[in-house]
Amino acid sequence: MTQPSPIAKELSSSHGERLIRVLIANPKSKGFNPTTFPETEIERVMGISEDRSALVLRSGAEIPVALPYEELEQKIYERDFRTDGPVLDLRNVTGEAAKPKAPANTNQAPTPGDKMPDGTVFAGISPDTNKPMYTTPADASLTMKFNEAQEYATKLDAHGHKDWHVPTKAELNVLFNNRAAIGGFDISGSNPAGWYWSASPYYDWNAWGQQFSDGYQYINPKVNHSAVRCVR
Repeated sequence: MTQPSPIAKELSSSHGERLIRVLIANPKSKGFNPTTFPETEIERVMGISEDRSALVLRSGAEIPVALPYEELEQKIYERDFRTDGPVLDLRNVTGEAAKPKAPANTNQAPTPGDKMPDGTVFAGISPDTNKPMYTTPADASLTMKFNEAQEYATKLDAHGHKDWHVPTKAELNVLFNNRAAIGGFDISGSNPAGWYWSASPYYDWNAWGQQFSDGYQYINPKVNHSAVRCVR
């Protein structure tokens, strides 16, 4: 599957209030419902799997849709975009019903980016424990200082788990290497949202962080704000 460009395409102001209609995932029915979004609300398109993608809204919300990345990306940015077109249906692409794709072998080992039944995302193998590592689908809603990040992770109760932690320097680099598959990271390089805390201190007043635009690992004063993505 072609991966999304790391640079979000800017929507022209001439687009006005044109709309895009897509089928979004409905966890209750385990199917998809047609929904309409103003095109100006969409920041970028992100790949999830071979047969699904996600709209990333300017609010930061990430919404899975029943259409491959290439098809959805083309629909949003094509020059002759029309507001009265049909709802985009996965069946128009694959000939199959619009429903989440089940793995062919339930015993198959997950790959980075795979969504687990509990809603977490498989991030890869932790270099520290040599065990599978899972992450939340999105960053913490706010950037925070180093000590605040550790406290946030300790108190986090998400997806039925309470054993979250800020990734170590080595674990954070795994998240960076698998960032496209995992999704939801700020890869703009902006400070502080595009810089992420690790749990690895550097003497008393500093700690290691990583910039997700290029993977640069740096020493950051603990009083600075950075983004946080928890793992377990």
